[in-house]
Amino acid sequence: MRKLALLSSFLFTTYACAATPSVNDVLVNVKNCSKTIVLRHQALSKEQENAACKMLSAQEARFHSVFNTQDKPVANDNNHRLRANIYQNRDAYVQYVTEHFDVPSDNGGMYLEGLPHLPNNSAEFVAYQKKGQIWNLSHEYVHYLDGRFNMYGDFCANLHDSHSGPEYCPKPAPLLPHLVWWSEGIAEYIAKGKDNERAVKAAKKQIIHLSELFNTSYEQNGGSERVYVWGYLASRYMMEKQRDKVEQMLALTRKGQYTRYQALVKQWGKSMDNDFSQWLAELK
Repeated sequence: MRKLALLSSFLFTTYACAATPSVNDVLVNVKNCSKTIVLRHQALSKEQENAACKMLSAQEARFHSVFNTQDKPVANDNNHRLRANIYQNRDAYVQYVTEHFDVPSDNGGMYLEGLPHLPNNSAEFVAYQKKGQIWNLSHEYVHYLDGRFNMYGDFCANLHDSHSGPEYCPKPAPLLPHLVWWSEGIAEYIAKGKDNERAVKAAKKQIIHLSELFNTSYEQNGGSERVYVWGYLASRYMMEKQRDKVEQMLALTRKGQYTRYQALVKQWGKSMDNDFSQWLAELK
């Protein structure tokens, strides 16, 4: 029995030594950009830190200007700041991110809203360095801003059909229309502005109507091009050509009135399809 106890102790000690290092042991560097933005990273240079902080601060200012938020979040949102967690490369991301944040590693980065109604909640972004950049940082940061100032409630309260980590939203998904066209599209639009060559090329194909894009989701009616490229085009069109309807929509989503949002979109129907098609043809 003594030998078994010693063997068990040895195996436990060996396993403990081989356990994945904690997130604080891997992402050892912290940079406070501002009261709303924190970088926690593995290997950014000082120049990269400063560049990231400058870009995020400018994007934050642009978002508040575009949406005239007056820096007032939706009710019951305690995500007062975002912490960006940045691994040194994709290999490190794949090695650590699932253990550290309970998210899949087969992606280019994720925004983790958590439960914003809880006072101690922390909004997180996970990413890695690629080609000298923090991959997808500008896009994911808009998710934080959009969630805090335009969308009431947490990710699972929103309209989509994703049940993956870290939220693992319960099924079934709500009926269409969903809000994926907006959430992913506006992230692309605020991050890239009018500088989106891939979207301009896609616009010339004229392959989908605006009324159909409102039914975009992650698993149903999804796919990378539809979600991100055509989501960008739909959001950009609505922001530039139908801003009054955007304000109608946001007045509902900021209060969590998602069934009323769905009724509004169904009321729009195909009324903007022809104008959207003409706008696509003229887009440069």
